[in-house]
Amino acid sequence: MPDSRETTVPVFTGDIPPRVQEEIRDFSQVVMQRGAFARSTGSSLVLKDVSVFKREKDGKLHARVTYETVVHEEMLNIGGSMHGGCAVYMIDICSSMALAVLGMVTEKPWNFVSQALNTTFHAPVPLGAKIQIVNTTVSFGSRTVSAITEIWDVTNKRLCVTGVHNKMKPSEPKEKAKL
Repeated sequence: MPDSRETTVPVFTGDIPPRVQEEIRDFSQVVMQRGAFARSTGSSLVLKDVSVFKREKDGKLHARVTYETVVHEEMLNIGGSMHGGCAVYMIDICSSMALAVLGMVTEKPWNFVSQALNTTFHAPVPLGAKIQIVNTTVSFGSRTVSAITEIWDVTNKRLCVTGVHNKMKPSEPKEKAKL
């Protein structure tokens, strides 16, 4: 398993209290390294930038979170470029972080589950390319939230994948019938 994880401190911009910055760093590390599924990919992601800003069109608060990594062998498809499933996995976890950041900053619930994840593939990403995963919240309602993601091949200066992630409040578990 590659260990390309950099020891960098992410840049925080906007009104993000130090307590929330620490919570974001800790939660990001847990999300990226927990579980066996795609651990080599998740653990290679480096949190670079976290920003909170007011959207000019409506004045609503939004978040942008950027991760970086280098495409390694375990991310490849049979054709030698980054697998589409790998891209979708990164869109899922990284866009979820942008939504979590906005929830943390606004002190609103942010435990949502995926409802839909639409992905468009624009260009292949080769082995060894440095990629940047830029995630920006779009809406943050009480029942549904959404974020957009762009995966950029920084090495070759091209947009490779875009995704729109819609999430919703999870259903409450039903009580088991008593016999």
